[in-house]
Amino acid sequence: MSQKKTPVILTIDDEKGIRESIRYFLEDYEYQVLEAENGKIGIEIFKRENPDLILVDLRMPEMDGLEVLRIVRNQSPDTPVIVISGTGVIGDAVEALHLGAWDYLLKPIGDLSVLLHSVEKALERSRLILENHAYQQYLEQEVAKRTRELEKANKELLREIALRKKTEASLRENEKKYRGYIENAPYGVFVADALGKYIEVNNAACQITGYSIDELSHMNIPDLIHKDFKEQGRKHFQEVMDKGRAVGELRFLRKDGSEMEMLVEAVKISDNRFIAFCKDLEEKKQAEAAKMLLESQLRQAQKMESIGTLAGGIAHDFNNILSSVIGYTELTIDDLPVGSVARRNLSSVLKAGERAKSLVSQILTFSRQSEQVHIPVQIHIIVKEALKLIRSSLPATIEIHQRITDSGYVMADPTQIHQVVMNLCTNAFHAMQDTGGVLTATLSQKQVNKINSAQYPELAWDNYVVLCIKDTGCGMKQDLLERIFDPYFTTKEKGKGTGLGLAVVHGIIKAHRGTIKVKTYPGKGSSFCVWLPTITVVQNEKADAEPQQLIGREHILIVDDEIDIIQMEQQMLERLGYKVTAFTDSLKALEAFSAAPLDFDVIVTDMTMPGITGYLLAKEMIRIRSNIPIILCTGFSEQIDEKKAEAAGIKKYIIKPAARNDLAKALREVLETQL
Repeated sequence: MSQKKTPVILTIDDEKGIRESIRYFLEDYEYQVLEAENGKIGIEIFKRENPDLILVDLRMPEMDGLEVLRIVRNQSPDTPVIVISGTGVIGDAVEALHLGAWDYLLKPIGDLSVLLHSVEKALERSRLILENHAYQQYLEQEVAKRTRELEKANKELLREIALRKKTEASLRENEKKYRGYIENAPYGVFVADALGKYIEVNNAACQITGYSIDELSHMNIPDLIHKDFKEQGRKHFQEVMDKGRAVGELRFLRKDGSEMEMLVEAVKISDNRFIAFCKDLEEKKQAEAAKMLLESQLRQAQKMESIGTLAGGIAHDFNNILSSVIGYTELTIDDLPVGSVARRNLSSVLKAGERAKSLVSQILTFSRQSEQVHIPVQIHIIVKEALKLIRSSLPATIEIHQRITDSGYVMADPTQIHQVVMNLCTNAFHAMQDTGGVLTATLSQKQVNKINSAQYPELAWDNYVVLCIKDTGCGMKQDLLERIFDPYFTTKEKGKGTGLGLAVVHGIIKAHRGTIKVKTYPGKGSSFCVWLPTITVVQNEKADAEPQQLIGREHILIVDDEIDIIQMEQQMLERLGYKVTAFTDSLKALEAFSAAPLDFDVIVTDMTMPGITGYLLAKEMIRIRSNIPIILCTGFSEQIDEKKAEAAGIKKYIIKPAARNDLAKALREVLETQL
């Protein structure tokens, strides 16, 4: 398919500002615009470039617009010329039109859409003229061909008959094309007489107004115009009859009484008749509204991206802090007598550190910067923990009732399930924020089988854990239910909700092969029930056996730029019997390893460090000694994940803060794999 040619428009005007404003405007509509500052230069460009349309001023130095018209008419009578003049002299307008101007516009043009409509109309007319010329040439060639074939039998008579028939066919075809253009136009077309009575309308006009062709044929222009726009409509009609053309916005009334905003372009086609093209502005308004919505969603997405970036930075620093808090707390607990008050107090500190570690994980999950890790979990433990947390953040006007039974195992990401509970409880709180009420959380087990499957058509036959969060708030209208899980949709006031809470819940539950059911009663409240399939977990028969021996005598090289973490890890590992060499400088650690690679049994390194990162340090050490086991620890890094670490030959990937037993187990695992 050939590429559509960009129309070329030549604008001739001695005022640079007008030329540029016209060029900028028309280029926005994908027209190529050439400029000339006077008639003489304009004619040179016209002869050289052969533009599709010319916009010309009348009053210019060296050669005025009327002379330009004469030359263009003589050399290319089918080239459309639109006069744009600021004189307003009727004689100039008459002379310009007499010389072949296709339209006459007065400067300044307040609404450039008027110019656009004139240009589009002229180019369309020019196109039709060229097509007609081409068709006429074709007819002439056909007639000539037939004439030569029939010269032996009354050349003149047969030529006359053939030409007449072809001409009539051409006229009928042109009439048919005209009717086709009008009838198939996507906008309303109305033809009216000088009294405003409708003579002809197309199908689109009937669809827009709701009236039939017969009904419209008995109506006048004022019958369709809204009462508030009667005077504006009268002026619009008068402008068409006086000036030959008018463009404006009017409000119409449909047959059913509804209103519609229309862009009306009317053109006088004879002394007592004009044609109006009416386009519904509703689509334009909807497009503008959609654009505003997309811009709003883009701003929200950018905001969430910023939050995600901030969360990553906070997570890295906070996990490093927690590493010291948890590690030194574990060391100090070992130094205190069993049963002492100080030991009990520090045990509480250790639990708080573990909760803080979980909180960082939740922040990363919310900001989409953590990986999902599905493990067998008992949901009731997570729900109880989340309810404790939500209780501390709710006002006294909200009561929490809970019926949490011990659940079976579910294959799930604990952090994401925690987030589901928090989001549903927060949503329930918002529904009762103004009036207070009761938040009820229940957890039970249900089975979907042959007997009751008709009640749950979207669920497979299986055993399920069912979490329900109910509120006694305002409830929702039924027509909102289909949209509540859409991203950015919210029923809250501006500034009180992102519209992401339920969307996040829905996404998490779908990723866990579950479903969520919603019931709502306006004025009474809502309930959200999450169904998650259970799994069977085989208990380890060796669970009660003696714990794994975590001590060792190997030589460990540890690298971390945080001095507190290095000192804490060194104490931990030395207490377990290991020989430890520690560095806070990754380059010095690499230098020591390069000098004696066989002296070390295992490497434990941080990820984010000055000099070179832990990932690059590990790759270089593996290059030097391919079988060296390496454990990579990170508070958070966008540059590395477990898969990338494994692909590089790293044996273990640990998220900080790592408890002492976790680090000790990881060491024994990688060391024993080497045996």
